[in-house]
Amino acid sequence: MELPSGFIEMAEELLKEETPLFLEAMRRPPEVSIRLNPRKPGAVTDGLEPVQWCPTGFYLPQRPVFTLDPLLHAGAYYVQDASSMIYYELTKKIITFLGNPERVTLLDLCAAPGGKTTAMIDALPDGSRVVANEYVAKRAGILRENLSRWGYPLATVTNRDSKAFAKEGGAFDIVAVDAPCSGEGMMRKEPAAIEQWSPRLIEQCAALQKEILANAAECVAPGGFLIYSTCTFNRLENEENVEYAVRELGLESVDPFFPTEWNLLHAIGSDVHAFRFMPHRTRGEGLFLALLRKPGDFEPSSFSPANRKKESRFSSKNSKEAVVPEIEEILSVDFDKKRFPLVEISKDRALSYLRRESIILPEDSPRGIVILTYKGLPLGAAKNIGSRANNLYPKNRRIRL
Repeated sequence: MELPSGFIEMAEELLKEETPLFLEAMRRPPEVSIRLNPRKPGAVTDGLEPVQWCPTGFYLPQRPVFTLDPLLHAGAYYVQDASSMIYYELTKKIITFLGNPERVTLLDLCAAPGGKTTAMIDALPDGSRVVANEYVAKRAGILRENLSRWGYPLATVTNRDSKAFAKEGGAFDIVAVDAPCSGEGMMRKEPAAIEQWSPRLIEQCAALQKEILANAAECVAPGGFLIYSTCTFNRLENEENVEYAVRELGLESVDPFFPTEWNLLHAIGSDVHAFRFMPHRTRGEGLFLALLRKPGDFEPSSFSPANRKKESRFSSKNSKEAVVPEIEEILSVDFDKKRFPLVEISKDRALSYLRRESIILPEDSPRGIVILTYKGLPLGAAKNIGSRANNLYPKNRRIRL
């Protein structure tokens, strides 16, 4: 599909002599990359090329059928565009800027499907509290499933308007806004981004982004940080919105000091600190990123993570009384593996289980409720009755391939 003529004209205005290289890159197939879960080791990355700005990110030579890999369902890795993995490095820098506190509070206001949230989780001090919010209810369900796979015990998924958080004041040390946008940076991956593109859409998105930014600024604690990003290229949704946050919201533009060898493009036509991942400069899709700070003295969060089971969104409230643990509890890295027998299964059996088919476990498997594992990572529960096992994998998560 051809790129819109108006989009090409915009690119020429933005990039000048780099435009031919950019347009050529936009017509190439997208890269395929994954990011490993450091709390769930198991995926093999031998021979894969690493992503420069993320120590757990790797490029794949081709796109496999991820759905047919049980490790994906166990949460061993996340399929994510390499550009978005910068959220890991940026969060690491924020923690340093804050003076390396023992724990922080983080709000991801536009979190679905969860890739950037999990990248930030991996960069936070253990015991930090995370709220992942998504305004669209259906997307909030996808977010909840992806976060449960990642297994971080202090993550809460919400489905609220950003205004609701703004009314609660500056309760978060870090707030992320990966804003809904016109999606120009996704044109290689999603034909719909080409079909829907128009100057009018850009204007509508920019207005919505300003509203979300204003609410997000209210959520940041004094001395805390706000991350703003889009997957689009135009200045209206990018630099001009960052300028708005500085001029109207009183936030400070901060330079995260990314290495020059990453070949990122700096802000265009603006003095704010901002960075652009461009497909002709980096291996990944288009991404705009800026870091902002709220004036004031930072005070480390006073909450205690001692009652982690109680605070976790994914822990069963009555886990001791529950006959069968919920899937969110089983996938949590805090799951007590001594509560039920563990039964390691092959890939074929794991796929049958994930399809919710009847399965037969190894003859020496104990009777009753067991937790099935693949390469040592829990997948879910089953009830072994001897001749077969009742499949207890949630119906809404079953795979159909």
